[in-house]
Amino acid sequence: MFRKVLLFRNLTDNIPKNIGLYSVGVMLLFLFRLPIDLFQILLGLAAFLVSYSSIYVLNDFYDTEDDKTDIEKVLRKPLAQGAVKRSEALKIFTFFLMTGILLSVLLNLLFLCVVCLLILTNSIYSIPFTRNRKQNLDDTGLVSLKQSILGFPLVFLMQLQKIFLPWTISVEVLQFPVLFAVGFSLIYIVIFRGYKKGWTIGESIKHTLFPFVVAIIVFILSISVYPEPIAQASILLYILAGVAFFRNSYLTDRRVLLQSPVYIFLGIVILFYVISNL
Repeated sequence: MFRKVLLFRNLTDNIPKNIGLYSVGVMLLFLFRLPIDLFQILLGLAAFLVSYSSIYVLNDFYDTEDDKTDIEKVLRKPLAQGAVKRSEALKIFTFFLMTGILLSVLLNLLFLCVVCLLILTNSIYSIPFTRNRKQNLDDTGLVSLKQSILGFPLVFLMQLQKIFLPWTISVEVLQFPVLFAVGFSLIYIVIFRGYKKGWTIGESIKHTLFPFVVAIIVFILSISVYPEPIAQASILLYILAGVAFFRNSYLTDRRVLLQSPVYIFLGIVILFYVISNL
């Protein structure tokens, strides 16, 4: 049961991207030459991934009927397949949530608060509790905010929180480079919208050009405001190179899923090299 949920939903779809966003926060700690406790960083990553996995189970729980109408989602989601019962899904949700919270407590109060805020934000995003204006008045069906105009602002907020998480472990938390994180989160939004629309990464940028341009402007402002401008510029070029490399791919392509961890690792190596030679 657990193997099905982890393999088909978390490991393939969500864990790589969440490791990537958390790694951005870690890379920024390196960028600003702040002290890092590797054990705490890895413990924080584990606490984040485990606790946040509960939300994907909850999301699938509420989206089961809709997912059954999508052939691709049926292949990836055990609830839609009927391989996992709804009662079992709730047990899995509770296990992931409680385990992740317990791991978070081992770090510090701020880390725990950000993890809880992340879970709350995603719950608000995912759980149906408001009526769709397009529905008839006699229709009692509810929809979640991800189907409303508030969906993308909530996604943007969640990405900021994920990047911020490693900084809650640092003693220099007030130095968090908000502008850089905002620029990165905007690029994520562009790609995420394309994922929802079934576009390639290149098509996502083409159809959502304004937020992408705003993201580049915010990155440039970040380079002019924060220290280590050469390292920041290197990261920006690295991001743009990744976008160019994957431009003809869909976010769920096997090529993207398999090569993304390698891309992230190379980014960390490049950042180490740039910083050590400044």
